[in-house]
Amino acid sequence: MPAGSGGESWKRDAKVIALVTVAHFTSHVHVMLLPPMLGLVRSAFGVSYVEIGAALTAFNVVSAALQTPAGFLVDRIGARSMLTGGLLLAALSLTVAALFPDYRLFVVAYAFLGLANTVYHPADYSLLSRHVSAENMSRAYSIHTPTATIVSAIAIPRRFTPRLR
Repeated sequence: MPAGSGGESWKRDAKVIALVTVAHFTSHVHVMLLPPMLGLVRSAFGVSYVEIGAALTAFNVVSAALQTPAGFLVDRIGARSMLTGGLLLAALSLTVAALFPDYRLFVVAYAFLGLANTVYHPADYSLLSRHVSAENMSRAYSIHTPTATIVSAIAIPRRFTPRLR
């Protein structure tokens, strides 16, 4: 790298890191949306907490089962398009879950949210490794990775956590 180009390299890298980190943050916010609203959702559908757990189960089963194939698709189709598609599918899934008062549709929407979730990590790591310079790679991962912990710290304030009895 030519002398004096480190600042420009960091500016380009910081943009990539910021965009990927925001997507990572968003993906973890999606995961944390339901727990503080368990009581409200249960009441709205007239179902038990176990039945609401089916939505979280659908999310996690789909996400776990399809994350590896999503990684192959990221390599084949491209990380940017897969990440964009994942964000759009997540937004659509949450919109359906919020707007249509049907329990079964809610569970299906969370399954699709799980499908959207499969692309985040493979796409994030692909984008970071492909578009961030070697001298900034450790910064990229040290900024990207803790965003999940930050979401856990801010997404569910204690006063909004339902009391399960």
